[in-house]
Amino acid sequence: MSLRKRIFRTYLILIILVLIYLLLSLLLGSFRLYMERDKNDILEVKTIWGEMLVSMNETVYNWNDGKTFDIFIANSLLFEKKLSQLIRSRDSGWWYGSEVSHYLENLYAVWRMAEVNIDRIMETRGSPEFLAAESLLVQEPGLQRLYHIYIRYIESGRSRNDVYAYALKEYIDGVEFFPIYSSTVNYVFVVVLDKVESLYGRISVVQNFLSIVFFILFMLSFVLISSHFTDSISRPITQLNIKLNEFIGKTVERERLNQSDEVAMLEASVDDLIEHYTHLAKLAGRLSQGHIETSLLSLPRQGVVGKALKEVASYLKGLAKTADWIRDGRYGTLVKEKSEHDVLARSFNIMSREIAGKITTLRNMFEAIDEGIILADIDGRILEANQKFLNLMGVDDLSELESVDVFSLIFIEEDEKALIMKGLPVYDFYSDIFNLKKERVPVKVNVRPLANSPASENGIMMLISNESLRVRMKREQETLAAQALEAELRALRAQINPHFFFNTLNTIAHLIETDSSTAVGVVEKLAGMFRYTLLSTKHKTVRLHEEMLHIREFLSIERIRHGQRLEVDFRIENSVVDSEIPPMLLQPIVENSIKHGADRNGSISILIEAYSDDTDLLIDISDKGDTNIDVEGLLDNSRTGLKNVNQRLMTLYRKHLEFKRSNKKGLMVRVRVPVDGAGE
Repeated sequence: MSLRKRIFRTYLILIILVLIYLLLSLLLGSFRLYMERDKNDILEVKTIWGEMLVSMNETVYNWNDGKTFDIFIANSLLFEKKLSQLIRSRDSGWWYGSEVSHYLENLYAVWRMAEVNIDRIMETRGSPEFLAAESLLVQEPGLQRLYHIYIRYIESGRSRNDVYAYALKEYIDGVEFFPIYSSTVNYVFVVVLDKVESLYGRISVVQNFLSIVFFILFMLSFVLISSHFTDSISRPITQLNIKLNEFIGKTVERERLNQSDEVAMLEASVDDLIEHYTHLAKLAGRLSQGHIETSLLSLPRQGVVGKALKEVASYLKGLAKTADWIRDGRYGTLVKEKSEHDVLARSFNIMSREIAGKITTLRNMFEAIDEGIILADIDGRILEANQKFLNLMGVDDLSELESVDVFSLIFIEEDEKALIMKGLPVYDFYSDIFNLKKERVPVKVNVRPLANSPASENGIMMLISNESLRVRMKREQETLAAQALEAELRALRAQINPHFFFNTLNTIAHLIETDSSTAVGVVEKLAGMFRYTLLSTKHKTVRLHEEMLHIREFLSIERIRHGQRLEVDFRIENSVVDSEIPPMLLQPIVENSIKHGADRNGSISILIEAYSDDTDLLIDISDKGDTNIDVEGLLDNSRTGLKNVNQRLMTLYRKHLEFKRSNKKGLMVRVRVPVDGAGE
């Protein structure tokens, strides 16, 4: 195993231990945070319970014009809400077990019984007898005590007052009976809090114990791994020292080897090895510098090493000569093998054959590619080209392009040409090429740098695609896309048309029986709306004032249905009345305002504004309704018509309907259309 892998494995083990510890600590810390939150929730519910008891008793000792009763009812509703949330949250707290959930369910059962008593108190509070007694009670100065009024009715001796006294007594009994639940509820709260605190303490102990265990485990792992790591490094160095000394014929005593610094001994052995072979390195240095001529190998000592080096020089000279032939294009040239053990010559010949085969394959691939390919030097002189490019240029042979500069054939911007000169690639730029037949051909060009290309230090390869067919196909695709868009818009407008007249038919049917002359007027207005619908849907856009006339006709019919309850205010800037918008766009929004825009008195007040912000035409339709409207529900429900309007805006302009809620009440819907009305 390499030294880097050993170091990596060592640190990986330690990191895994730390990560496991951090993960467990994070998990236990999360449990503690959840328990803190749960404890606060339980204390909050307990506090609300106490406030509810206080406010209940307060109704008996100080009625305060019924305000204390309202506080009591609000506290009881808040207690029920918080208690339900607490029980639901405990269902997901699996770490508590079933015991805490059991106590909370018992608490909820007790509350259900207490709720029966509260319902009885509320029923008594709403009885006519109690209300009559309350009218006398609110006239009392100072504290309005129910019990005093009850005693006054009893002491009056009137039989009629007995009924009022009985209602007061029934309310007082209900209030005085309620505290019997208090001890049970408080006991459950104490038990649940104790269980949570106990579990919280156990988790704290486990977390502390886990920290101690992991610290001890980490230290032990660190010591063991460090010892193993140092030993695994020292042993190979010692063995390497022994082998180097044996290789150079030097022996070292074993005792000295064990007592010495391994690194220092390795350094000494390497120095001996360098000194031993320095003179051979000087002779071989000439060969390493490319001096393969035998006459240059002037050896100080003739012998086996000198002869061997001269033979090596002669041998390398033959390989270099063969390599020159291959470089000049004589692919497949072979060198003569000295013997059956001449592995270098054999490998050289295998490489020569492989190069010849790959060159043939590359030429075939070069011609098979469905794009024109040029190999050129950095000055633009064409060195090689495939048949596709020759066909594109209208020539039969590359020799016809010898005097042609590729940068004069293809128009290339200065920025792109600067990138090419720097040896950087240029991707997917479009240009025109003029072939030798004087034909202009649109092309897409990709440029790749080529290092060490023939006849130049650096070269480039260009892939040239004929874009004539692609341009025609793109134009056809754009035409089909435009037709599909027009069909989609017509379908969306057709969905809106029938929606205008549903409610109007019922109005006409009613008016025929009650007011026939008004019914005739409604029919005429409805016919005008039909006429506008049929004519406008034949156009992509209409003028804003035409759409507003249609809206006014629609609102005149709605006023017959709603009477004086419907009020509409138009605020249209003169500068935008001739702006173009899609037809039948605003009526579904106005219908929605009429449907949901009524206030508590049933009145419907609608404001329609149109103005410009230089780039867009803005149309705001606002109401003052009290209904809390789900905007997402309106857009998801196809019956509202707003979903259809939103789809048309997205299809035409890539814009959504905009919704804004007022701080007080009501909803504003904004339509944003480009000033010129043109879609994508």
